[in-house]
Order: sequence, then structure tokens, then C-alpha cells
Amino acid sequence: MFLEKNRDRIEKDFEDFSRELPGKAEEIEKRMETLNADIVIGMKYLYSNMPYSDVGNYTFDTYLDYVQQGIWLWENSPYVKKYPELYFLNYVLFHRTNDEEIKPCRTYFWEKIKDRIQGMSMMEAVLEINHWCAGEVMYQGTDMRTGSALEIYRSGVGRCGEEAVFVVNVLRSAGIPARPVYVPRWSHCDDNHAWVEVWCDGDWHYLGACEPEAVLDKGWFTNAASRAMMIGSRWYDRAMPDEDVIGKDGMNRIINLLGKYAKTKRITIRVEDLEGTPAGGARVQAEVMNYGEFSPVAKISADENGCISFVTGLGSLLICAVYEGTYGERVIDTRDGDEFVCTLGEEYEDELWVDFDMIAPEDTGRTKWNISKEQEEENNRRIAEEGEHCRRKIAKFQPLWKRCLYGHTMEEVEPMMAVLSEKDRRDAFPEVLEGHYQEASVYREFNPDEIYIPYVWNPRVENEVLTKWRKKILGYFDKKQRDAFESDPKRIWTWIKENISVRNDKERLTAYTTPGAALDLKIAGEKSHKVLFVAIARTLGIPSRLNPTDGAIEYWDGIKFVPVLEESRKEAHLTVLAGENENWNYYQNWTISVTDGKGYLTLDFSGSKWENGKLELDIMPGDYRILTGNRLPNGNILGKRYDFHIEKDETKKVELELREYSLEEMLNRHSIPDSRLRNKDGEVVLISQVTGTPCADENLEHGDGVQRKILFWLEEGREPTEHILNEIMDLKEKYEKIQQNLVFILRNEDALKNATLCRCLEMLPKIQVFFHDFGKDKEMTARRMYVDSEKLPLMVVTDGACQGMFASVGYSVGMADMLLRIFHV
Repeated sequence: MFLEKNRDRIEKDFEDFSRELPGKAEEIEKRMETLNADIVIGMKYLYSNMPYSDVGNYTFDTYLDYVQQGIWLWENSPYVKKYPELYFLNYVLFHRTNDEEIKPCRTYFWEKIKDRIQGMSMMEAVLEINHWCAGEVMYQGTDMRTGSALEIYRSGVGRCGEEAVFVVNVLRSAGIPARPVYVPRWSHCDDNHAWVEVWCDGDWHYLGACEPEAVLDKGWFTNAASRAMMIGSRWYDRAMPDEDVIGKDGMNRIINLLGKYAKTKRITIRVEDLEGTPAGGARVQAEVMNYGEFSPVAKISADENGCISFVTGLGSLLICAVYEGTYGERVIDTRDGDEFVCTLGEEYEDELWVDFDMIAPEDTGRTKWNISKEQEEENNRRIAEEGEHCRRKIAKFQPLWKRCLYGHTMEEVEPMMAVLSEKDRRDAFPEVLEGHYQEASVYREFNPDEIYIPYVWNPRVENEVLTKWRKKILGYFDKKQRDAFESDPKRIWTWIKENISVRNDKERLTAYTTPGAALDLKIAGEKSHKVLFVAIARTLGIPSRLNPTDGAIEYWDGIKFVPVLEESRKEAHLTVLAGENENWNYYQNWTISVTDGKGYLTLDFSGSKWENGKLELDIMPGDYRILTGNRLPNGNILGKRYDFHIEKDETKKVELELREYSLEEMLNRHSIPDSRLRNKDGEVVLISQVTGTPCADENLEHGDGVQRKILFWLEEGREPTEHILNEIMDLKEKYEKIQQNLVFILRNEDALKNATLCRCLEMLPKIQVFFHDFGKDKEMTARRMYVDSEKLPLMVVTDGACQGMFASVGYSVGMADMLLRIFHV
């Protein structure tokens, strides 16, 4: 029987759902009257466990595709009987993987891949499906809104989280349990990452989404994952998972998967007040520093003894706790112990720079797998073919917005499209855009285009699904109510707070309820409340927005944008001084955040411009924290913190400070791939042969007689490479002494025709020259040294056979001198 072990539970959960949303349940039950019993129980399962935003945002028919394909798999798949029913429910049948837009896709993907995996074992099918996915979608950085699996497939591009959404949906369409896995933020670099885990042959295995390997449990991120402080995946089912739960995100739980990837330990945090009384029920967050800010990787409620306990990596965390309006925090290094105390109510000294260190876990991941040379070469051959197929597909892609002209000229439409993101222009339905175009047009004459287009016509508020909401809103309110809103836009917010309830316990906190769905359900998350305000205001011709700095809701009063809430008024002024450092980059080495006493919100000043060493900022009165951080090559951060309070109408000046580092702290020792190079005679030479050469000159000897080398992967003719070559020639006398230790790696012999490169080789004739395809080995060398794998030149100082000690990419002033200093450390 379909879902025999869970039918009773599903029926009971749907009864609970029906009591909470009776109107919606009645509508759903009416649709189910003509469906067979298996489809009914499948639909009841989805509705009982999905976020309320999914209930409101999408139609009943949207979910039929997922249930119908799930039932077909239950009856026909050779894999389904091999794993627990709960895995089938959560990791095959369930429609949601992340916070992506939901569009029917399972039967479509199954038709695409079914012939390719016919007769294969689960493991063979997983590897084959990932190869197919690599031929359909490739990585491209995009905004943080997660597109649907279908639109990711259609466009052929997506960021890592979107690639994971796509691959998980394709795997689930074949009856293979799959889940996306996330590092919320890395500890060793400013980024995050997502990949995929699949259940096959009795256990969970991992793979890079759209990044095929010859075997499972292999990916470029393997070693990076060993440096994480938390790795997790979401569980949507009301039933508890049989895995370690690290916290909740609204209605779904976060499963802690770190132990599969890294060295870990279990730590206990005790939260107490200044008198030592435990704070039972305190809300606790563990945070890492990334992009110049502290960001949570775990959220847990303390037990009655004020304690939380969880498994994490061997490095630093900021522990933040809130209890009955009182806040406390503490930086801990988990290498120092198993138990830590976080005290509530401790005060920080204002207007004083305080140093702190954030330690990244060490790299303990694997570097070798049991893969034959033939397997690796065949896998690489297929990847090359799939990449070419995907590039051709992308070149033919036609963005949807170009189909929405509806008799308009391109000149009319292009200014409207310019305020939308590239992703919106790619996947927004033409009829949605046209609806907004037509329905907002009655207000165009009342505002200049620079106000009308982004703040009245614009259908995008934040990261919600784009829908046609104007007619819905106009029909929802009578003329008297609309007139009241127009006379005083603040009344819109008052109405929302009084009529649209918040149910975070039934929501995915990063998901949005669309404006129309919020009005129907009368339920929406806190972020969706703000989106609804802007939608109602724009529908009535009132220019409005969410402030790009702090997300405050605002409307245009004819002269300026006015905050709806008094506490959001920017009535204080801060002057930030650059001081001795001229290279301040927001979200890289500094940020500003504001606190309400319950935590900190990072403000977005990335678009603010420095002038004459100053940054002038209008901010709200309140308590603030400035963070600066100097990220070392080993991943650690030398941090500084500055707390200050600012009053209404007050002007305050703060000069930024950045901690300095020693040369020893710049070292980042890791093994690098033993790449196959080619010399001028066409002979194959391994990197280990080049970097492991015994030292003939005692003046250049380091340690046990190893001869250090500096490897340069150069891109002749490009500015970054030109700059480093010119710097080397400017330091000719110093580089002459170590020229036999310099190794230039070029793509091919044609590179030797470049004038700058020729001049450098003539000046330093003992430089060794090799050739390489700049393929996977070059990429993995950069990744192993934790520098950007997409940038050139790549420069690595080695200290033995295949042992890197320092790496840099691109060009920065003084890098040639830095390489010399590192070489001689």
C-alpha cells in the first residue's frame, strides 16, 4: 500500500492543517474529491508539511506533478524499496528543496533522463544524472533569489545553490533520495557553498552539483568542507529526523552533517545572567565572521539549565544569546575546551577599538581517491563535451522579457526592464510584466520616470516570486479604504499589522508570501509584511521601497523617501575616516551594524562613496558596532571591534583601524596537485619533479635542503600578468639571485611571442618555462591554496615537492616584492 507506514500520521497532520486553515483546506478537499486515494494521501502529505507561503503562493495543480511522479516511482522504480519510507517522503516526494520558486518539473525531468539510466544501479544512475545535469546547467553568479529548477534548466545557468536545487529535483524525479547541503558561511574565506547528498547503497554520499566526478564522495570542496564550522541540510517533515538537529528555521529543522566532512567536537554553552543564574529558554546563535560581518551558522534554544550542546569544528565562533530582552555574546575557540559560558548583560566599553581573533579550522580533507587514470580521463572528456553543449544552449537562450512587448517598442520597454535584475529579465512571465506595465501606467504622469519606474511600476520589491498583484489589491479594498491609504500611507502599515498575522512556526523564514496570497491567507512572515506594504502603496500610485541600507519600509512624499516607522528615521550623522589604510572595501574588511539589544543587523553601505578619505552616512540614533578584519591566507581573521552610541541630531566621527600581520602569518601550507607539465622539448614533467628539486645553492637552501620555487601560471597580454612581469623586471637585481627558482607556466608556445614576457625572459634567462592546459589541475591548485580559481595570474610559492606555502591571484600593487619576502621567510 502506498505510504502504508505513514498514512495514519499524514491523516492526523492534515486534520491539524484543516483546523488552522479551514478555508484553504475546504478548497483543497473539494479538488481531491475526484482523485484516487493514493494521490489524495500524497497531496495531504505535501500540504501538511509545506510552509504556509507555499500553501498560498501556488495552486493545487502545481503539486499534482510531484505527487503523480512520486506514485509512479513508488510502483515502478527499482530503487524505492531499498530505503526507508520516511526518506521517500522527504527526499523523493516532497516538492521543496530550498527557498526556490516552485514549478512542476518532476515528470518533465524524468522523461529527459529515464533512457540514460535504464538498468543502472543507484550509484551508477547518480553519476550519470550528474553528467546530464552538467550538460544542461553551468555555474554563473546571480542574485540571492533562487529560481525554480525548471527555469534554471531552461536558462542553463545558476549559482551553486541553484545548481543544487536543479540536481536534487532531477535525482528525485528518478526515485533517488537527494538533499541539498549547505555551508551557511565558510570560516576560512568570504563565501558559502552548496552541494548535494544522495542516499544509495545503504548510506549518504556527496557530489558537486553539475560537477561530475568519476566516483561519489569527491569534489573540489572536499578540503574546504573540512574547514567548516557547520554544514547542514533542511528537514521539512513534521516527524523528527533520525539525525543530529542543530536548530530550526521557522517550521523546518536543520540537520547537522558536519561530522561527515570535518574533524569535530561536541561543545556545551551555558547562558547565565550577571549573578550566574541560568537563562532557561534563551535563544542562542553561533556565528562566524565572513564578508566582514558576523553571520549565524546555528540557532538553538537553551534548555531549562540555560545550556545548548552541539557538534562543531575546531575553530572560532561568536556565541550570541538573548533572554527576556537581555543580550550577551562571547568569542570562543573550540580548540580550548568543551564547555563555555556566555554571560548576559555585560557592557562593552564605548568608543574603544578592541582586538579579537577568529581562527579557521585547519584543512584535514582528502587529496587522493582510488580512481584510475583511464576513469579520470574519460570523466574529463565527458565534462568537456557537456560544457560545450551547455555553452551552445546558453548562446541560444531567449530571455522571457523580450516576449512581453505586446505591441510596445523596445524603446518603451527597455527602461522598465532596466530596474529588474538579470534573473528577473530571464525568467519573469511576460504576462506578469505586461500586467504591471498596463495597470501602473495610470500613475506615470504624476512622477518623473526616475521615481515612477523603480518605485511605482517595478513589480519587484525584494526576493519574492513575481506575480500579478495590482488587480487583486484594488479589488480587495473599497474606495474609502484606498482613499485613506492615499491620504496617509502609514495607515497601510497599521492595517497590515492589524489584519495579517505572523506565523513563523509555520513558515520557512527566508521564504516570501506573495502579496495576493498574504491577503487571501491573512498570514505572512515578517519580511512578507514589508513586501505587502510596498505592493499596496505602488498599486495606489504611491512610490515606495524597502530602504537599501536597512530594509526599512519607506514612501515618497514628493521630495524624499520617508520611513513609515519612527525608529527607522535617519536623524543622526556619522563620518567614517579612512585613516592610514586607503583600501577599505565594505563586506570585505569592514562593516557597520546596529543593535536593538537582541542582536545586530548589518547595514548595507556597499554603495556609499568615499570622498577625500571620508564617508558621510546618515543613520538612526542608537547603538552601533563597527567591525574590521584582516583575512590572512590561512583563513584566520585579525579583527577589531568598535562600539558606539549616537543620539538624535548628533554628529560623530570614527577613524577605522585595521590590524597588521607578520610575514609568518601569511603562510598557508597545503599540498597541491602533481600536475603534468610539458617542457619546450615536449617532454612530460611532473610538478613534484620541479618543486622537489634538491638545493644546489646553500644560500637558497631552506629546512632540510629543499629548494623553494615560485610558480607563475601566466596569461600573457592581459593586464594582471603584464603588471606582475613589469614589477619583477623593476626588481631585476633581487630576482636575478633567485631566477633559477622561478617557474613560468604558459598555455602554449604562442605565449612566448608576447613582448613583455620575452623581455622578462631575456632579462632573467634562467627562469624555467613549462606549458600546461590550465584545466582542472590549475583550478585545483588555486582551490587547495584557497585563492580564487577563476583569476590569473596564479602565483604559488612552494616549499618542497607539491607543497605550497603561499599563493596569490590577479594583481595587487607590490605583489612581486611580497613574493620575494615570502620566499626568504
